[in-house]
Amino acid sequence: MPEDPDHHHDADAALGRAYVLTEHLSMSLQSGTRDFGLTTARTRALQCVLENPPMTQRDLAGALRCSTRQVTALVDALEKSGHVRRDPHPTDRRAHIVALTERGHRDADRVRHLRASTAQRLFDGVDPHDLDAFVRVADTLIARSDRVRPRPEE
Repeated sequence: MPEDPDHHHDADAALGRAYVLTEHLSMSLQSGTRDFGLTTARTRALQCVLENPPMTQRDLAGALRCSTRQVTALVDALEKSGHVRRDPHPTDRRAHIVALTERGHRDADRVRHLRASTAQRLFDGVDPHDLDAFVRVADTLIARSDRVRPRPEE
């Protein structure tokens, strides 16, 4: 049954919808990436490195909003699985550049295609004005969440 367009939802109803959508998206990503042996965290890391080269481990920690300690463990696992390698930093001998291997590029591209097909299925037929509004609201909520979330420990 279509909703009354004059009915306004409260913040609790909106949050409930956000949780349901989050669960659906998480399950979709997990089922797709499980086929090539990646967890959600490893998938996010690969995408960050693919989209923002060159990237140090500290840069990656900032992009993933986690501690450098957590990123070290994540990069260790991705290095062990053959997805990334650590290259020497050209000017800082204490830092390393996280770079994708051939396997890392291949799997990151597969994840990108999975995301694109999920976006197509999810947003197909949604009015462009509604999609613009969705993105604006999501950006506002993400920025607000970033301001109230405590910084991870270094």
